[in-house]
Amino acid sequence: MLWLSSHWTRSGWAAFSLYPLLAFIGFKLGLPSFLHGVLPALLACGLIGWWLNYRRYRLIADTPTAHAASAALGHVELCGVARNHPLAANYSPYSGRRCVWYRCWRYHNDRRGLNGGSTLDPFERSNGLASLPENSELSFLLLDGKQEVIINPEGAEVIAPHRESWQEGNETLVEEWIAEGDPLYVLGQLQSHGGSRPDQHSFRQDVGAKLAEWKQDQPALLRRHDLDGDGKISEQEWLLVRAAAEREVRQNYQQLASTPPTLHIGKPDDGKPYLINTLPPRQVARSYRLRAWLHALAALLSFIAWLYSGLSA
Repeated sequence: MLWLSSHWTRSGWAAFSLYPLLAFIGFKLGLPSFLHGVLPALLACGLIGWWLNYRRYRLIADTPTAHAASAALGHVELCGVARNHPLAANYSPYSGRRCVWYRCWRYHNDRRGLNGGSTLDPFERSNGLASLPENSELSFLLLDGKQEVIINPEGAEVIAPHRESWQEGNETLVEEWIAEGDPLYVLGQLQSHGGSRPDQHSFRQDVGAKLAEWKQDQPALLRRHDLDGDGKISEQEWLLVRAAAEREVRQNYQQLASTPPTLHIGKPDDGKPYLINTLPPRQVARSYRLRAWLHALAALLSFIAWLYSGLSA
């Protein structure tokens, strides 16, 4: 269900192929099945499609575009240019092409060697899929002026601008990708790592974790801190153990504070959609809004037909 809802928002217009497909199945099964099974299914699909797309439209419309250098931490909308990490470029697994992100899948052709359509979409070809779509989870960069932001694509709904398919034996291989230099739009949660001192609560937690780690290795703990050699840590010796843990954690914090801060965008903790594509924000919003109301129209027509069939029965 999560993959289906992601498909309805990620693949855009291809999701509307579900409506004629359900209608065709209903007519094949006969009028009773169409009235009592397919029409309610069409209504449910329309409502789900409207909600998923309208939710994303409102989120995009209500979130102003920020500049990476001055963006507040939290839920943000950023625009820039896609870049690989300088020493860690990404490569797609099928073609080996250099890119910042990819999605790929393969499916079996039918006996005639045909794929049954030109869309080459994993949802439409689901009966012949040889593998579920494989999404890249390696991070890449959004460059906004001189500011770099690390994009962690895990859990994102990505719309890639490039697609290619080719035949290998009795299978069709498909790749979608975002290339270096493509414009990039990201809506997600912005965080800063490094360059700051944690608060006192975090300090106490880290000291406790360090002490718990040392307790797991009792021989090493006794060797370092059993000053009187009686085979146990006395109360006075435990104060020294705690002081050593605080000293080590404080040194780690000092190293952390000297590290330049880096900005990261990932999936929001509050469950809001995480979107990555290469379109301008206004075009992204318009696309979601139009699809939302077309799904609503499909739901309305299904409801009217269902209601009419019930009244005329």
